[in-house]
Amino acid sequence: MLVLPGVGGRLWDVRFQERSLLFQNPDLVGAAIDLTRLTSLPTRSPQFGFPLWGGEKTWIAPDSAWVEGATFPELDSGDYAVLSEDDRHVLMQSKTCPVSQFSVKRSIEIRSAHQWTIEHSLTNKGTVPKDAGIWSVMMIDTPARIAVAMEAPGFQLVFGDAAGLVLRHSAAVVARCIRMQEFKISLPNPNHRTLINWGDGGPWLMCSVPETGEQDVFAHGNPVEVFNSGDYPYCEAEWHSPMKTLAPGETLRFFQTFHIWANGGSASVPMSRVWEDAFHEETKSCMS
Repeated sequence: MLVLPGVGGRLWDVRFQERSLLFQNPDLVGAAIDLTRLTSLPTRSPQFGFPLWGGEKTWIAPDSAWVEGATFPELDSGDYAVLSEDDRHVLMQSKTCPVSQFSVKRSIEIRSAHQWTIEHSLTNKGTVPKDAGIWSVMMIDTPARIAVAMEAPGFQLVFGDAAGLVLRHSAAVVARCIRMQEFKISLPNPNHRTLINWGDGGPWLMCSVPETGEQDVFAHGNPVEVFNSGDYPYCEAEWHSPMKTLAPGETLRFFQTFHIWANGGSASVPMSRVWEDAFHEETKSCMS
């Protein structure tokens, strides 16, 4: 696992069985970071007003609160301070964003060879209440498949063309990010789990998030989004916390647990519980 505090406190890569799983933008290798001139960086996706660095990071939802369609530069591209670290964890903190008046902390902890956690913390450093949600965005090397289980499978097209790539099965919706064709979809997440598979022989990754209540509201309508790029070989799994009105000094937290295992079977005792879960069995059959 590789962490990059200097570019938005990112989880830069996850390597499993000598394979890199997360996308890193080759066009930005060695690029100097000037937060006032981010749009001058090279990109194959000029439709987005921010650099596509790669990795996994914390964004602030809703995106309608962004300025000119761009993520908050201090939080997405700024240098995070490392507050504590050892060989199993790192805690990083951003500066206060001068635009949004938010600051972000990211705690990444390796629990075992097959499990890690991420805790996102968002604090209102301003003087007035602010509405916000935490938005975890993971940029994934393709080809990959992303699935969410549900009794009545359905999704909303946010933009782009999902024809032939997003499929409804009897127990799940599966986004087949197997070619560069831009689309974004929004999905419910009733089981609070998302399943990702890389290629035909690649590993499996399950992300589990806390259960939500019936009264919870999400910034983009649903708690999960999937984006597939038409310009670079990556897709995104995106998870949202419920929205909250944060008083000055108040903090919102969002916790994720990730399990990873090799194709063909679980690799440890803790993973056996995942294999016994009906969600996993049904969704895995949909993705075969």
